[in-house]
Amino acid sequence: MPLASEVTEVFLGMFNAKNAKELGDALAKQQPYGKDRSIRRDAIHAGLDLLLNYKSEGGANYEEFLAQLEALPWREHPECDSHHYLFSVFYDLLCMILVAYQSHSYRLLYGRNRPWFLQLPNLLSATTETWVFSLNHDLYAECLAIDLGIPVTYGDVEEIAFPISNLLPHSEIRLSCLSRKQLCKDGLGWFVGRHGINLVRLHGGLCELDYKDGSLICNPTLTRHNSLELMAEFARIESMGYYHQGRRVPSGRERTITGPDGTLDIISRTILTGGNKYSKTTNMKEGEEKLKVFDDVLRQLDELTIIGYGFGDPHVNYRVSNAMVLNQNLRIRIVDPAWRRWPEFLQQFDYDERLRSACCGAAQWMSYIREGKWDEEQTKALKESASLRTEIRRRVEAGLPR
Repeated sequence: MPLASEVTEVFLGMFNAKNAKELGDALAKQQPYGKDRSIRRDAIHAGLDLLLNYKSEGGANYEEFLAQLEALPWREHPECDSHHYLFSVFYDLLCMILVAYQSHSYRLLYGRNRPWFLQLPNLLSATTETWVFSLNHDLYAECLAIDLGIPVTYGDVEEIAFPISNLLPHSEIRLSCLSRKQLCKDGLGWFVGRHGINLVRLHGGLCELDYKDGSLICNPTLTRHNSLELMAEFARIESMGYYHQGRRVPSGRERTITGPDGTLDIISRTILTGGNKYSKTTNMKEGEEKLKVFDDVLRQLDELTIIGYGFGDPHVNYRVSNAMVLNQNLRIRIVDPAWRRWPEFLQQFDYDERLRSACCGAAQWMSYIREGKWDEEQTKALKESASLRTEIRRRVEAGLPR
């Protein structure tokens, strides 16, 4: 998947002064919250002007831009509704971009690079469970696990079925699911004392959905023969909808689907983005159950491997720092192809080898950790594969609205 900077370039590349004005005028005529809660044209255009300014100043992080949008005045209902509506429009476009990258990168790059990730088991415990807390939204952890025969779970304990649409009522999609109230480290759906990956997506995922006002977390079932089956199911999930007079009812973050009883229903994307993914304090709050799982697991670990994380999320950093204080046995290994100093919040733990680093990518580390030497053929092949990213981006951009 692309770096955030590339996603930002693609996202900002969709806008210019002319189409931003046209979009703003069109959005101002909408009534997403009903006739009694109008959308203000000036508030919409203020948000779009912010985007154009961010683009002209060379902004490189879409989450930074969304945080700036969230910081605009939200005091009065018209402004609040207008900025919230604009945020939802941008959110939908970013999800569209990420879904396109997932689809095209799987077709063009995954099969070519998969042989160089065959050493993934080297990172896992052979005799007990391994917890993986991902900040990514893609499906590649699941794809690799399935293709390598590694058991993997989201911790789900039930299933729910939806028709693909009211036009195809007998074509079902079965999702695994878990009540949010049951999401905890000791949940019955996790592997305990045996080999396998307990996968937690701290910032949500492309394939993760909230149902019944967020009380039920849904995912694609992972009992697949190979990753191709999983990706085919992901495409089916993306096609879920509800049709009225032969036309699909528009959707956004709140996706309009056909419910189990055949009527119009709503299911939501769970991807967290912007400046308010989680609250600023570390006490347990409703909706932050995944962070509580993260907390509880960190207190029992002896080693945490951090791969490709830039330490830009305070809610993650706080919990890692707290765990290092509370758990004197915890050591951290940071795997990153770019050498950098320890993050400031970790520098206090730079003693007795509690902090260690590896200046390489994930695939190289998987190989090195067992062999004790670098695989030059692997490194060369991965660099050659990188040229395909240009074609992936071209295909993504070709499919976006302008």
